Amino acid sequence: MTLTLILIAIGALLFLVIVYNILQQYRQKQEAEKRTLLLKHKNIINETDELLLHAGQLPYSKALVMMLYNRILSSLHIMRQQDPASTQVKSRTTNIEQQLQQVKEHYQMEQASLQPPESDRQAIHMLKIVKRLRALLRIEHNNGKLGNQTFVIEDRRLELIQLKINLANLTKRAHLALNNKNNPMARQMLTKGLSVLEQVPDKDEQLKNIEENLQLRLNELNNSQIKVEQEQKARVEEQEKSELDQLFEPKRKW
Repeated sequence: MTLTLILIAIGALLFLVIVYNILQQYRQKQEAEKRTLLLKHKNIINETDELLLHAGQLPYSKALVMMLYNRILSSLHIMRQQDPASTQVKSRTTNIEQQLQQVKEHYQMEQASLQPPESDRQAIHMLKIVKRLRALLRIEHNNGKLGNQTFVIEDRRLELIQLKINLANLTKRAHLALNNKNNPMARQMLTKGLSVLEQVPDKDEQLKNIEENLQLRLNELNNSQIKVEQEQKARVEEQEKSELDQLFEPKRKW
């Protein structure tokens, strides 16, 4: 009887140990999932904050800025659910809500048009930012946080910004080719830029100005080439005339 009680006690103890280990593993799994989720949304907030810093470098619309702030706010709400005791998250949530309200009531773009990049490095950086913004727009739209009309308008606006950056670089390289007397290369670039712009039905004022500038440069290049060809033709005609005059001039008698 005593042996039976001992075996039962040992069995119960083993059962309790197993249950404790299962519960411990479950809590550890929950904590790990919580840390992973918090880290994920912390990264989302950091990445979105970084994009907001470029609002002075690129023309961000009101809808785009609101989307970025709402993205941060959504992540903060999830973090508060996971960690209600965090005063830091609570304080940041209040701050973002206030900033979002300010955007709704007072936001205006610092510049309506794009400031052309000063270097290839800056152009590449700007293109990367625009690419990230378009990816975020698509994510928010797919998650149902952005309406179809807003998505279409903002994505197209960012697409045109990409085009402006590329055209600014193309114009710069064409100008450099002209300075280096590489007219064929300059002509190729100018023609390419105009060909691209011909396919854009919704050009804004800045794109229209770029198109006019490219056409002006191409016209100047064409006129310069025509002038050179006319001068060459005139020289050839003058040379031929001189040779004919020498051929048919009266021969001297010695």
